[in-house]
Amino acid sequence: MDGHPPALGSLLLLFSTMVGCPAASEPSGPAPVEQVTFTSEGVTLAGEIHFPARAGPFPAVVLVHGSGPVTRDGNRPLIGPFLTRGAAVLVYDKRGTGRSGGHFRGIGPRNSDSLVRLLGRDAAAALGLLSRHPRIDPRRLGLAGGSQAGWIIPAAAAEFAIRFAVILSGPLVSVGEEALFSDAFERSNLPLTKVDSVMAGVVGLRGYDPVPDLHRTTGAVYWILGARDRSIPAVRSAAIAESLATVLGRTSWRVDLLPTGDHNLIDPTGRSLAFQPAVVRWLDEQLTATGLAPTPPDR
Repeated sequence: MDGHPPALGSLLLLFSTMVGCPAASEPSGPAPVEQVTFTSEGVTLAGEIHFPARAGPFPAVVLVHGSGPVTRDGNRPLIGPFLTRGAAVLVYDKRGTGRSGGHFRGIGPRNSDSLVRLLGRDAAAALGLLSRHPRIDPRRLGLAGGSQAGWIIPAAAAEFAIRFAVILSGPLVSVGEEALFSDAFERSNLPLTKVDSVMAGVVGLRGYDPVPDLHRTTGAVYWILGARDRSIPAVRSAAIAESLATVLGRTSWRVDLLPTGDHNLIDPTGRSLAFQPAVVRWLDEQLTATGLAPTPPDR
């Protein structure tokens, strides 16, 4: 996906419009921000925690990056939706970008087994920081992000117990399968009805596959996908998510496949799509419920 990094700005802004309405109990006022650093795999990563303008302890979410050498700024549109619903938000610079140490490397089939898990451990380290913070409720920690985050979030959740995750236009196929799909469809007019024949051509190295890690993910997950997505095989990804939810008995997992949505969840006329109110209700349930997931271990 790093070979063809999609523009996620409108996707994240759309989600912020969808769930950005303040929760009824959330007072207005400036949100306190705390600059933080944390260590992952010998590298110091830099970010910031945004807190609601009231007393805690708060549920909290770590915002996970999409593809490319993106900093915390790439995920800023996602801060508001969670903050106004009473959750603290940790946003950080991706490894090798901004003020974070390490080296940025793009993800492809050959390096993805190690690199997706490395980025997953970075997100897990961010969760660890939140779990030890005196203003955070460690029973209500989650992850959210778009596109490439659809791989990184399962890898992180396999390392660190979460209460919830929200994934926008994130693939549930392997890195090799996504690469084949995007090579065929992202910059062509090939009809999406040809997906099955194109995907049948997957041979050799597939790289990271999120399905095994999703088997280990016990928290609630909500996927939002667009059936007209030409960056990832969204219809196939939705089918995988629904099948996993059934097989694993994950009653809190949800999948919304928007029939006319593209990778940015926008229809062919450029109109932003309306989301079902169920998304907002589901998110509020995850942010307010306690005692429904194991307390994450110290890391």
